[in-house]
Amino acid sequence: MAVETLERPDIEALDWCADAADAFDVSADTHAAAPRRRCGIVARSLAFARRHTVFELAAFAVLAVAYNIVRSIGGVDKATAMAHASDILSAEGWVFHHLEVPLNDWLLGHTAVAVAACYIYAVLHYVATPTVFFLSRRRGGWQYWRGYWSLAIGSGIALIGYALYPAAPPRLASATGITDIMAHFSQYGWWGGAASAPRGIGDATNQYAAMPSMHFGWSLWCAIQLWGFKNRIARAIAVAYPTVLALVVLGTGNHFLLDVVAGGACVVAAYGVVTLIRRVARSRVSRVEALALAA
Repeated sequence: MAVETLERPDIEALDWCADAADAFDVSADTHAAAPRRRCGIVARSLAFARRHTVFELAAFAVLAVAYNIVRSIGGVDKATAMAHASDILSAEGWVFHHLEVPLNDWLLGHTAVAVAACYIYAVLHYVATPTVFFLSRRRGGWQYWRGYWSLAIGSGIALIGYALYPAAPPRLASATGITDIMAHFSQYGWWGGAASAPRGIGDATNQYAAMPSMHFGWSLWCAIQLWGFKNRIARAIAVAYPTVLALVVLGTGNHFLLDVVAGGACVVAAYGVVTLIRRVARSRVSRVEALALAA
C-alpha cells in the first residue's frame, strides 16, 4: 500500500532520491518510505561512492592529487602576492610584532627545536592526515563520512582562496624581518629555500599559496576527527596536534596568523556545510515517510 501512495503528486513533488541520503549516512530505516525515482546524477554518484570502496578511495586520491597539482601551479604575479602579504601584515599589526617575530627569533636561536619544527612542517602534514583518514574510515559511520566530505570541501575552498588571493608567506616578505627557518637549517634535511619542497624542484611549487594555511587547516580536521574517537589518548592528540602545527607554521615563517585563522575557517565551514546537507536530507526523508504513513 505504501508503494501505491508514494505515487501521489504531492509526494512526487519532493523529487527526492533516497540514495542521496546514504552519502551523508542518513539512517537506512527511513529508505523504505522514500521514493527512488528521478535520482539525479549527483545523488547516484554519491551513493555509488559510498557503496564501492575502490571508487570511494580512488575518488579521494584523485582529489588529493588534483589539490596538490592546482596548488603547485605557478604564474602568480609576485608583486600582487607581496602586496597581499603587506596587507596581512598591516591587519595583524601589534600581534605580528609581539607574537610571530619573537617566536621566529626564539626558534632561530634553538637549533634542535628549529630542526624538529622543520621536520614537523615537512613530514607530519602528509602523514597525519591520511593516517587519521583511514582510522576514521575503519570506524565508519557518520563521523567518517562527515570527515570525508569536509576534507574535500575544505580543500576546495582553500584552492579558491589561493586562486583569488595569492599571498607571500612572511619568510618571503622582506618587510616582515622574519628569517626563513627552513632555508636557514636546510643542511639538516632535504628541503631548500622553497619550504618543504626538495632541493632542485622549488620552482615546481607555488610559494605564494599561503592564504589560507592548510597545514593548520588539515591539522584541525585531524583534531575534529580524533576528538570523535572518544578516548583520552586521541583527544590529547586532538588538542596537541593543531597547537603544535600552529606554532610551527608561525615560527618557521611559513604563514601569518591570519593564514592560520583562514585555514581553520575553511575546515569549520566545510563541516558546517556537510552537517547542513545531512540535516536537509534527513528532513526530506522524514517528510516523505510522514506523508506515506498519513496516506
